[in-house]
This record gives sequence, C-alpha cells and structure tokens, in this order.
Amino acid sequence: MDAPTAGYRVALEEVLPRVRRSATLSDLAWRVFAPRHGAGQVDVPMRAGRAVTGADVSRLPVIGVLATGLDEAAAHRLLDQVCALQAELLSFRPLFVLDVPLFAAARRHDVPVELVVPQEVFARGAHGDPDGWEVHVARRVAGIVDHYQVWHLARAGEHGLDPADERLLRVLGERLPGELQVRAADEGQGPG
Repeated sequence: MDAPTAGYRVALEEVLPRVRRSATLSDLAWRVFAPRHGAGQVDVPMRAGRAVTGADVSRLPVIGVLATGLDEAAAHRLLDQVCALQAELLSFRPLFVLDVPLFAAARRHDVPVELVVPQEVFARGAHGDPDGWEVHVARRVAGIVDHYQVWHLARAGEHGLDPADERLLRVLGERLPGELQVRAADEGQGPG
C-alpha cells in the first residue's frame, strides 16, 4: 500500500469517526466547510437528545418549540414532555426557544436551548416601543430557524405543546424515509 492510500485509510477509519463523535469538532467542520444557502438547504450538526441514537439521527427534522412567558416549573414540564414525545416517536430533533434559562435541564436531556430576552426585561429598556419585544422575538426566531434549518416551529404554553402541534409531531414519522437508522437510546443496550 502506498503512502497516499495509507493516509486516506487512516483519515477514513480513525480521524473521521473521531471528528463525528465530537460535537465541537463536528460543529466547527460544518461552520467552515458547509455552504450556507438559506433555510432547508444544509444538514445541521446539533445534539439530538438522549432519547434517540443511530446512524441517521442527524437526518431527522429539527422541530423548534417556542414558549415564552412560562414560569420555571412549566418550562421544565415542557422540556420533559417534548423529550418524552421524542423518545416515543423517534422522528424529530427538538430545539427549544425559551425566555427561561434552563441550561441544566437541557444538558440533562442533551438538547439545545436558545434564549430570547423575557418581555418584562425587554420592557425596562425598550425606549417606549410597545412592539419592540415582538420584533426582537421575531428576529431572534428567524435567525434560529435559519441556523438550525427548523422544519416546523411548534408553539407551547403553560399546559405544554399546542395540541395541533403535538398531532403534527405524531404523524411526522409517516413522512420520513423508512430506511432511517434511528432507535430509542436504551434499545438494544444489554448489561455491559
């Protein structure tokens, strides 16, 4: 085997798998080498959550969950509800857009959370513009949708996901390719 072939083999068998296992290196590679063409064009490197695993997890659609004005307990329940739904359906990657910083809970579920400024905080410095907070949220969400290539933005409130959005998530799996290799994270895990 000549040197270029050996180097190629090492890159494919050793280096590339290590990069793929590292969220930081994978994200860096995507930011440097992936073209940016706008919403829906680029596969997005992001954590899928602890509920799902498999070779094709990165091919699952990103579902944004927008919830503002919740107290911390309601935001925790929402996080748990959506992650339980993901574990049941195995058909999406959740992304939470909240105005409550639930970073510890997000780490526990291994899902991304993006923050918007809470309305009451924004109002203190909004220079009297009553629509300023809504514009802030709209601009922030537009950037998040583009960055993560969000397939659908679900709404949520004090009682969890909007029922129409939950129904949509329940039928989403029917639209996915049947050959996707995605399974529950605890499936097939025997004693070590």
